[in-house]
Amino acid sequence: MLARMLAVRGLRWVLSLSVALAGCGSRESMGDGSLRVLGAGVVNDPANKSLRFDMLKFGLERFCEEMLKNGVALKLSDREPVLGRFYAESCQSQVIDEEARKSFVLQYTGKGYAWTNVTGKLGFTSRGLVEYAPDFQLSDGALYVYFRPKSVDAAVFQLTTVDSQLAQAGIAAAAGQLSPNEVGKHVLDSQLKRGFTVIRYGSDGRTDFGPGFVPKGDKPYKPFDISTTKTVLANERTEVHLQGQDYIGPLTVTDSDSALFVNLELDGADSVDYQLVPKAIGDAMLDRYVRTPGPCPQLAPPAFDGAATRGARSVQPVPLPQGQYYLVLDNSGALGRSQPPAAAAGDAAARVDYALLLGPRD
Repeated sequence: MLARMLAVRGLRWVLSLSVALAGCGSRESMGDGSLRVLGAGVVNDPANKSLRFDMLKFGLERFCEEMLKNGVALKLSDREPVLGRFYAESCQSQVIDEEARKSFVLQYTGKGYAWTNVTGKLGFTSRGLVEYAPDFQLSDGALYVYFRPKSVDAAVFQLTTVDSQLAQAGIAAAAGQLSPNEVGKHVLDSQLKRGFTVIRYGSDGRTDFGPGFVPKGDKPYKPFDISTTKTVLANERTEVHLQGQDYIGPLTVTDSDSALFVNLELDGADSVDYQLVPKAIGDAMLDRYVRTPGPCPQLAPPAFDGAATRGARSVQPVPLPQGQYYLVLDNSGALGRSQPPAAAAGDAAARVDYALLLGPRD
């Protein structure tokens, strides 16, 4: 699912695929109308690889460009909370268009963090290569674009920090003798092997993303049902473990007359602090969080500081100058005013449903 990782919010490149499918001239003439003329039987025909692959090549050159703009979530399944983030630092892509081999190859480097009950927080760097076999299916006017991994090669996986003192000491967890490095690599490999699905609905170019395989007719899970003219930047569920943090973004505010609307619902903990910090500060905090044990302390005053409490939905419009920001969720005493216990039975993880919208100031 680094497919997903390297793609989730960075999947806006698919919009270029949408434009291409609705455009004009040579290959661009194959839009929704052409798909309807061809018929679902032709498009869904497994033998019709060349036609479908030719369509899928549209927008792929944008993949790395868009993917590099945002950190992306790591999940084990669609309805599972986020267990960490991966932030790409370089990316190259290549389309292999041969009769015997039609695929999309992604080469990446980056850093990230994840949490497991064996190790606590893991910080890591990684570089590797994933080859995807792309395909699509039509269902009730929606185009389901599938990227299934053919091969995964995490060539280098390097731990930068491990929070658990037991794991640091190399003491076996559960029944196995897994080292923290093996645990972390397993988490990353599991994500890479999930692949991802992009869905284009109707003729309006609206797109959606889901980790793994989303069956035809289904939609990816979203915690909030949103109907608005505002731009939806994120609609996800995450889990912030005790003494942990989560870095969501960067989020781009394109207009000084806009506000970022932060919607949060909390369960599993009494409260969680959240801050909006400019990208430069967020980058420094993220790097420190990936490379050192424990939460990152405050490095500079935030653009906004707030808190969410259990059982109450928090909706906070935050006017911000044009620029890029991180939303930092904190379940420790390092940021904000909340003071969770230093230790608690069952970890006291905070499950946070969050929706981030960008729109005019009310």
